[in-house]
Amino acid sequence: MTSFYPALRPLLFQLDAETAHAITLQALRAVQHTPALLRLLTRLFAFEDARLHSEVCGLHFRNPVGIAAGYDKNAVCVPGLAALGAGHVEVGTLTPLAQSGNARPRVFRLAQDAALINRLGFPNAGVAAALPRLAALRARGRPVPLGINIGKGRNTSLDNALADYSTLLQQVHPFADYIAINISSPNTPGLRA
Repeated sequence: MTSFYPALRPLLFQLDAETAHAITLQALRAVQHTPALLRLLTRLFAFEDARLHSEVCGLHFRNPVGIAAGYDKNAVCVPGLAALGAGHVEVGTLTPLAQSGNARPRVFRLAQDAALINRLGFPNAGVAAALPRLAALRARGRPVPLGINIGKGRNTSLDNALADYSTLLQQVHPFADYIAINISSPNTPGLRA
């Protein structure tokens, strides 16, 4: 496995964390639409070791390390993330309608701890925008198990949250290997449990 991170880190750290994240998503999305580049990415970063394989609820995971919800909120780069070696990818959190999330700044680096604080608040383009990409992934075969994380809309009252979850489940279940229900964003008004 080759790591370009030491070379890229100083460049990415010149940008705020959210902008750096957006740029890496755009780059990964561009790479995955060029088959030769996607193969190269796989050759450079993906790995295979039968000792890491596992079967959970009928799903085959080639390794136990996956990408959690929040990285690819709109299901735009699943093949690219798989090429980087992810054992599974969970997209979302998807909500019934597009929402912008919390005001910026909302992602903060803790450089000494090699960590981030995330106060995004479920920003996403809405489930309708993701459905064509999810259908395309199903049609050509997902490279890794795909989880879809769903959450109620920011403006949906708790009394109506069940309707949001039910609608979202009906829309995404044909495309998911598993579904995660995100019941709370503690730092976001309207999304606190």
